[in-house]
Amino acid sequence: MVALLLAAPVALAQTGGASGGLGSVPIPGADAPIPTGGVATPPPAPASPRPRLTIFDASQAVATGSSSRALVRFQVSDAARRVRVRLAFVSLAGDGAKRVNLGRRRTGIVHSVRRSLSFGTYRVRITAINPRGRRAVRATTVEVAPAAPAAVTGNGVFPVRGPYDFGRKDSRFGAPRSGHIHQGQDVAAAEGTPMVAPKAGTIHWRAYQAGGAGYYLVLDADGEDFMYVFMHLRQGSLLVSKGDHVAAGQQIAQVGNTGSSSGPHLHFEIWEGAWYAGGHPIDPLPALQSWAAAG
Repeated sequence: MVALLLAAPVALAQTGGASGGLGSVPIPGADAPIPTGGVATPPPAPASPRPRLTIFDASQAVATGSSSRALVRFQVSDAARRVRVRLAFVSLAGDGAKRVNLGRRRTGIVHSVRRSLSFGTYRVRITAINPRGRRAVRATTVEVAPAAPAAVTGNGVFPVRGPYDFGRKDSRFGAPRSGHIHQGQDVAAAEGTPMVAPKAGTIHWRAYQAGGAGYYLVLDADGEDFMYVFMHLRQGSLLVSKGDHVAAGQQIAQVGNTGSSSGPHLHFEIWEGAWYAGGHPIDPLPALQSWAAAG
């Protein structure tokens, strides 16, 4: 009995016991005391990375009438496949702001957005927000101003060789159309009226577009950075082919009423630079009036 009583403290010391009086008893192999202040706090998680606007710029597109289109290009880099993008065009003249929600846009590719603005200076701000709520914001300035009129160099020949009419305001360059603007000047004339090249040059394009231009030609003028476009030509009247060189005043077709046309007329365009390949249309009426006055 004495031996059993003497062994009890040793057993309690080895097993931890239930008496709660062993807090000062060291645990074999332990290098630090048991913490008494609750559960340790884990280190904070790293902040979610922000999206990055790897490309962002704004410029003016073609100016027409009293307004123009601002062209905004951007590219967002982020781990997410898509991010939400917003634009704001803030007038520096205090005329208010125009905000555009572009929705969810793909990351890693370049986006181009065009918006019509009245003439003036604008602060353009872009905000990209990823699915984690992190955002990137950048801003730049764009000047929206009337385009400087391009000068058609040299003398030219009026393209319609017969009675004609320039029509009313709907026939003018910049007149509104469904989903776009009128990019040329209409010259009303009787179907079959001869049509000539206003300048010497090479036929850049000859084609037919149903529901649009009808039969049309594009002339690349010699020695200048202008192309001349003739639309709605009479079926069977085209006298030239792509690659042909023509002289100023040479007949190339007849006025017609093909494609999307409400009556016989020539739709005439002048492009500064390459036609639909980096150039842009300009108002052809001043050149037409000058050529008509020269006889």
